[in-house]
Amino acid sequence: MAFVITSVAEFNTIITMLGFIFASVQAATGVYAAFYKKKTAVLRTNETLGRAHRTFGGFSTLLFLMGLFQGVTGFIAALINPAGGETPAFEANRISFNLHVWISFPITVIILWKSYISYFSKKNVFKQGKWLGMATFTSWTIMWVTSAIAFYANVEGMPWSADAGTLHKAPGVLLPPSIWAIVLQILIPFVIGALISLPILVKAHKIEVEKESKRQQKQ
Repeated sequence: MAFVITSVAEFNTIITMLGFIFASVQAATGVYAAFYKKKTAVLRTNETLGRAHRTFGGFSTLLFLMGLFQGVTGFIAALINPAGGETPAFEANRISFNLHVWISFPITVIILWKSYISYFSKKNVFKQGKWLGMATFTSWTIMWVTSAIAFYANVEGMPWSADAGTLHKAPGVLLPPSIWAIVLQILIPFVIGALISLPILVKAHKIEVEKESKRQQKQ
């Protein structure tokens, strides 16, 4: 099987997965600063931590906006042409459709608000960042999980039946369709995010230990 994206639905799911991976690294750096060090200011004073937080956060925002554009255009097309065809169908009778689509609206508000204060209201970042950062990561988690479920619920090769007109082609990049594929595909970006975060946190923590050692020597 060629390693190639086979449908728009798979492309959208991959975009969401990549966005979640970047968001998880951003969340890991934020958790280290806000909860482990109990000082969000560490994101400014620790260059390694701050650079990773900004970089991965920027990529996750970009991918979210890409997915948002695709989602909004698809939703509008479904409203205009509910039966579908060349455009996505408005599948309000499907659990997978309702699971992912409607919850995306409050998630969008949370992520856009976090992005706004991060780029345009810096003074509020460290005031609201702790709870808003966790809300953003929770939103990304929900968005990724529901996106993966919605994709596999309507893909060729799954054991349950679906209308022929709403089936997506079997994925060429994501895991082949099966019950276990849903579980594994959901877990994979968590693992990747952790593997990327670990060396960043180790390096950042080493810097903090060295700073603390120097402070103690001066006393």
